[in-house]
Amino acid sequence: MVRFNSSRTKINKKMITIFSLVSLICLALVTGIYANCVGNRQIIPDTQNVADNNNNMQTSKGSKSSYVVMEGSRNLVLDRENENVQLPMASTTKVMTAYIACISGKLNEVVTIPKCVVGIEGSSVYLKEGEKYKLIDLVYGLMLQSGNDAAEAIARFLGKDIKGFADIMNSTARKMGLKNTNFVNPHGLHDDNHYTSAYDLAYITCEVLKNEDFATICSTKAHKFQTISGENKCYINKNKLLNLYDGCIGVKTGFTKKAGRCLVSASKRNGVTIVSVVLNKYDMWRMSMANLDRGFSLTKGVNLAKANETFAKVESPSGQILNLGFLRDINYALLKDETLNLTYDITLDKNLPNNICKGKAVGKIEFFNDNKLILQEKIYNI
Repeated sequence: MVRFNSSRTKINKKMITIFSLVSLICLALVTGIYANCVGNRQIIPDTQNVADNNNNMQTSKGSKSSYVVMEGSRNLVLDRENENVQLPMASTTKVMTAYIACISGKLNEVVTIPKCVVGIEGSSVYLKEGEKYKLIDLVYGLMLQSGNDAAEAIARFLGKDIKGFADIMNSTARKMGLKNTNFVNPHGLHDDNHYTSAYDLAYITCEVLKNEDFATICSTKAHKFQTISGENKCYINKNKLLNLYDGCIGVKTGFTKKAGRCLVSASKRNGVTIVSVVLNKYDMWRMSMANLDRGFSLTKGVNLAKANETFAKVESPSGQILNLGFLRDINYALLKDETLNLTYDITLDKNLPNNICKGKAVGKIEFFNDNKLILQEKIYNI
């Protein structure tokens, strides 16, 4: 193994006649209705419970709020408040539900909708008993339209029942080393034993965004598809940050009366991914954008290698000269005050064929900063 080094408005008081009094009352009524409509346009909650619609302009009382800003590739906390407090998280639960589906290896398998998931409380994609969907289309319904029925269909398909699926969710969280998260359902309808922390949810999000299927689904603005029976459908993403914030790549909205407004968001710019989690924040849209701005202000992206350019030349065991490189840009995120003293090791696979075609992976490369491993990637003959 060889190590290569690189430096790289006043109403005036007047006598009010009966006529003017009536006029003012009418004006007040119209103004109130208008303001209510405007307010509903400005904030679009992900309502888990129909009864909560009457409370959708309020913050959950009796519980704390929290937030975390995290750098996505290294899971570095950049800013935080009450980051380890256990709180309900409403539909942001579905981040984990979708991830488990994405890593199941069953995204193209067919799911037959059971009767027990039809008419589940809260937001819905209106599944019908006996319909057949590909699992991936249910995941789109889960993440874009926040279908609680889709969540239960996924859970029963992959975990046999809700408890079985919750066990998978909790096992996955434990494997990530998380201690302030417990799942009892796949959608986030309130249960006192269903909770997370801002830190845990941000960490989960950083990890799941590394899965290409999950990253594609949560960043999709609209998903058109056909059910197995040929019915045309389209799911529209509720996450308006996808249109409001530069580089936004998801992730998930959430709202219940007890959880308040919750939002998991992420944005990618210049090779840096910033993740924001806000729990029980009335102004979740504004605050999330401010969090993302702060994250980018504290970090910088460094390009380690360009796609389809020769990074190094080595000789294979058979004597073939290989032009080694990558099929995509290789980037790394640093804090603004960090420096990079880059070295790398290239290790070729054993038993390579005599004639290695272009585009074939031939080994791995490990990047080090001050002799600490920071990144490992496949390397290709380009």
